[in-house]
Amino acid sequence: MKKVLVAPLDWGLGHATRCIPVIQELITAGCEVQIATSGAALPLLKEEFPELVFFELASYQASYSTRFPLKLKILFQLPKFFWVIRKEQAQIKKIISTEKTDILISDNRYGCWSDVIPSVFIGHQFYFDVPFLGKWINRYHERWVSRFSVCWIPDKEEDESISGKLSTNRLKSRKYIGLLSRMKWRPAETKFKVAVIISGPEPQRSVFEKMIRPQLTSYGKVAVLVKGLPGIKTLSQTNQVTEISYLNSAELNEVLLQSEIVICRSGYSSVMDLAVLGKKAIFIPTPGQPEQEYLAAQLKKKKIAYSVAQKDFDIQNAITASASYTGFRKHTNDNKLQQVLCEWLEIATK
Repeated sequence: MKKVLVAPLDWGLGHATRCIPVIQELITAGCEVQIATSGAALPLLKEEFPELVFFELASYQASYSTRFPLKLKILFQLPKFFWVIRKEQAQIKKIISTEKTDILISDNRYGCWSDVIPSVFIGHQFYFDVPFLGKWINRYHERWVSRFSVCWIPDKEEDESISGKLSTNRLKSRKYIGLLSRMKWRPAETKFKVAVIISGPEPQRSVFEKMIRPQLTSYGKVAVLVKGLPGIKTLSQTNQVTEISYLNSAELNEVLLQSEIVICRSGYSSVMDLAVLGKKAIFIPTPGQPEQEYLAAQLKKKKIAYSVAQKDFDIQNAITASASYTGFRKHTNDNKLQQVLCEWLEIATK
């Protein structure tokens, strides 16, 4: 039995949720899985896997601003991020030594690598569109990732790629592992006209919630609003709108299957979930976040999903406009993750 430590980033919930199928496959393969993370990702994964051992790492505590451009806000936070990377590297070394860890899997935690055991980096973004500095940042980023034994890209090969140019890189160790989603498709009857899934760091998470709640209420259709607040369990009903603070994977899976249209951020994990379920979606990118704006624009260009800026969002107009978009065709991975994990476990044990 191999002991595997999984360490997802705490920047939003997407990194933690897409690690759920990885953890499930590792358990199925007979591995002893432990989890190291921080922030909101910690209670989320504890609820999904209460039987596992957890370690709390230093938190990035990334924050957005309602006044300053995101790129400028991130620039101001870089010293803190580099400190966290050094801190989590020290924490990971201690855990590996104490727990006799065999394999380390990091989802976008740059300090969670090791030079004594095999280490995996999971990531989909290697292209950063930053004026003047983009080329330098992309190369520097690849140097960081090259410290890991292998890089797993949660996407299909280039001709079927969902991430597009975001996953473009020159890493020799890269491996496409298919879409990572905790969602499972099955036939289901429609219960909700609209499901709104709120996610992402503050303050934009709350801004999104406050913006969309009155519109959803006035829309007058049966709808559900999931606030994305792990560790809190509340439920309320206003007219035809059900508000839920948080849903675990199985509960969210059920709500998405029962919804005609899903309104959410265009974070990559959300895009993968909706692609696996073959859903119709409306995306509202987090303001100033280039990755989400790029994904939303590409899916809109391909006539798959309608998207609109948060400041311009009107629920009635958006749903009317989305009628001319196809929605996602249901994607399958053909056990790609299982195959890659089995191959890696075999290589890592030699």
